[in-house]
Amino acid sequence: MKPETKLGIFTVLGLIVFGFSLYFLGGFSVTRSYDLNIKFADVSGLPVKAPVKLSGVEVGKVKQIKIENGDVIVVAQINESVAIHPGARFSVVMTGIIGSKYLKVEQGDTMLAAYKPGAYIDGVNELPMDAMITQTMASIKDFVDSVNNQGAFGDQLNQTMTEVRQLSANLNQLVASMKPYLTRSAQNLDDLTERLDALLAGIEQGQGVIGGLMKDEQMKQDVKESVTNLKETMSEVKTFVGKMSRFRVYWDYDFFYMPDSGLATSDLALEIYPSSGYTFYRAGIANIGNEDDSLDSKDYLEKNKFDVRFGLYNKWATVSAGLIRGAGGVALELKPFYDKEFLERFTFTGEFSDWGRDRVINNRLFNKPNLSYGVDFRFNRFFSVGAWSRDVLETNDFAVKANISFNDQDISSFFGLATMAH
Repeated sequence: MKPETKLGIFTVLGLIVFGFSLYFLGGFSVTRSYDLNIKFADVSGLPVKAPVKLSGVEVGKVKQIKIENGDVIVVAQINESVAIHPGARFSVVMTGIIGSKYLKVEQGDTMLAAYKPGAYIDGVNELPMDAMITQTMASIKDFVDSVNNQGAFGDQLNQTMTEVRQLSANLNQLVASMKPYLTRSAQNLDDLTERLDALLAGIEQGQGVIGGLMKDEQMKQDVKESVTNLKETMSEVKTFVGKMSRFRVYWDYDFFYMPDSGLATSDLALEIYPSSGYTFYRAGIANIGNEDDSLDSKDYLEKNKFDVRFGLYNKWATVSAGLIRGAGGVALELKPFYDKEFLERFTFTGEFSDWGRDRVINNRLFNKPNLSYGVDFRFNRFFSVGAWSRDVLETNDFAVKANISFNDQDISSFFGLATMAH
């Protein structure tokens, strides 16, 4: 046999041995571990060797995924130094808004003996994305129906909104009835201003009867100052009339659904855009709910927090600061594709607040700032949906968002009239 042939055979055999070594030793680890069997109904997208994380720390990996008696069994290989106790919650979650999936573990009761190797544990079955969106839309519909048709809260809210709209309608009618008079007044003011200019010029040159009387320099100066003040007053009136037509007020409603915990929350606010063209104000309530209701073990939302902000905006970015969900903070919205058709519908948002947070909420200590971010897609000027990661540094809850926003022209007229009165 030629040396070249021997070398070729040796090389091929070496590659085969190397390939088998990678296959059989790919899952080998020098860290001692034990297995737990987690039962799920669906683990779509979870790969073998995906990390297993306890409180955000990787403590193992997914060793195998199999089917037993109609259930999906995820074999989790846990580091021997980590004990998992009864009551622990196992769920399949994503790393952020868009990313790979991993097995999330929330520790159980540490006063109980830890699970033994090979134990079978029921996992928390999460909704698939399509079912999640369907349920979110159903929840929004239920909320709207409860407001429109039934419940003490719905009746009170409907009564309040009816009274507000009646007041706004009356104000709008008043403004509409005043508009022709204001228009004619503005035209008359323009005519009067021109005549005053001519009068001042005549006085300055000593023309006419008044000009002849104005030989007295003191009297001449007094008349000129009076006419000048009158012109300034008319200019201010025209400015106020213009501001009335440039006020914009929007109702803004956000609905968040968090599939990991099964919780939902709502925000409602008024956004006021004055005539400046680059500033706005926001005032509302975040995490609307009944504080007397019993809490789920994973409900860390602080109910009914004020959300009051002052902001600046242009066509590609919006920045605001103030009380964000009851604590000082800042928010930033970016529209990097504002000039691109279709892509301009996307908005990227981040909120950073409660920097000094150090308190217990529902038996859990929170000592990191509240950071949330997400991406929204607007279907039209009234409705948008989004995907968010909320409180990333603590609970890191994935949330599906729906937003409804519309311009209230009655309230806009009210604010415009109030500004003119001021």
